[in-house]
Amino acid sequence: MLGTAIDLLSKGTNFERLLYGLWVTIKLSLISAIFSIIFGILFGLFMEIKNPITKIISQIYLQIIRIMPPLVLLFITYFGVTRIYGVHISAETSAIIVFTIWGTAEMGDLVRGSIESIPKSQIESAMALALDKNKYIYM
Repeated sequence: MLGTAIDLLSKGTNFERLLYGLWVTIKLSLISAIFSIIFGILFGLFMEIKNPITKIISQIYLQIIRIMPPLVLLFITYFGVTRIYGVHISAETSAIIVFTIWGTAEMGDLVRGSIESIPKSQIESAMALALDKNKYIYM
């Protein structure tokens, strides 16, 4: 069993192709993670704005992204955008877009939950120390 796997990897360029696929996966993951962290922090702060319109917008975005599996989002991005707008997007670019959109929703919800979990006593202590009060996050 192990011998056939080694034989399969050693034939032709199979091993090189696997390494190239690994490199593409790592590259897409890192780029998507960086964008997701940046946009997720901004989206988490956006979700903390005490405005009914921002709450509705953020909830619609979160629900749409959470309901759809990432594979469906990949198909919509790669095939749908091409048909509707006539713009050709490479497979790597569409993967980065989808994983960034998905990661932004997840990271934004984590940031929102982290901000909301700060105890009121810590906020009052920070105000007592004359630290800057950001009205969009705390109140």
